Amino acid sequence: MKTAKPIYNDTGVLLYGRNTVINESVITNIKKLNFYGLYILEPTEPLPPISPEEEEFEKFQTLTTYQLKKELDSFVGGGPLEIEPIAANIIRNFGRLKKKITYIQTMRCNEDYPYKHMLSVAMLCAIICSKLQVEPKEQAYIVSAALIHDLGKLIAPPEIINKHGKLSPEELKTIREAELKGYDLVKDNYTISAGIRRYIIQQRVELSNKMAVAYNETEQKLLMGTKILKIADMFDILTAMRVYKEPMSEFSAIKFFQEREDEFDEKIVIALTESINILPVGACVELTNGEKGLVLAESEYFLLRPRVLGFGSNTIYDLSQRKTYEKIQIKDILKTMDNRFVMKSNGE
Repeated sequence: MKTAKPIYNDTGVLLYGRNTVINESVITNIKKLNFYGLYILEPTEPLPPISPEEEEFEKFQTLTTYQLKKELDSFVGGGPLEIEPIAANIIRNFGRLKKKITYIQTMRCNEDYPYKHMLSVAMLCAIICSKLQVEPKEQAYIVSAALIHDLGKLIAPPEIINKHGKLSPEELKTIREAELKGYDLVKDNYTISAGIRRYIIQQRVELSNKMAVAYNETEQKLLMGTKILKIADMFDILTAMRVYKEPMSEFSAIKFFQEREDEFDEKIVIALTESINILPVGACVELTNGEKGLVLAESEYFLLRPRVLGFGSNTIYDLSQRKTYEKIQIKDILKTMDNRFVMKSNGE
């Protein structure tokens, strides 16, 4: 087999490029990195194309992760917090987009998962803020808050954070208490801008409300930035590779939000859907009637209801039409975790 995506070490140095044959030596070195999983190709499978933008996207995530790790480790250890330059760089790259992008999740391991999660959430926040035309200063506050929103994971016991399987009530309590400590590192640190701290404070109250046994529930009206952060956080949790659960597709993640309109702001979900490729032309999908199909054209008004060619019947389904949609919907998109679209026959 061969590598489908580049593999970097913990300092951002490229170890193995795409299409590297995976021999015993490569396996030995990769095992030391403790990845949750790898993106691989079968021996005869062609190397999927990657655009310069997608290649730069992966490179940016890899290099920025290690910059963020250095800053957050220093802060947790008692040093100053200097994340504004990282936030500004994220906004320069993803906070002023003019078109949809393919959002590519990077490989994650025990040592880098919290940092890559916070970086991913910050990038998604920048993208959403751009679509919603959030004022630049506020966008910087939101992105900066995203970069530190999960500091508690750096404090929690690693053996619990990286546990395979469901956490016990005691373990979950330990994680929640560590998350509160992470918020406390920020909320009372007056060297950090109040514009950033207010989002962290609201998140702390939200978590405290979940722990109602130990804390009095507090009503609060969420700021728009907190709502953006909440959706970006959940989107990454649902779609990223994790130690204990396979990721959802982006399509299923958006459906997850739509089914919980009382919990996730619809306007923000739409902004996210309009910013990243969910069902691009050429995507392979599974329909609720059992057919596999190909997306022919996106719908201008219904982002998750495109025109689809059904392979079993050779029929074109316009899912933007109400009568068609009442009978047939998209069940999920068919693609591998490295964003390669796959197609199987109805008999497979």
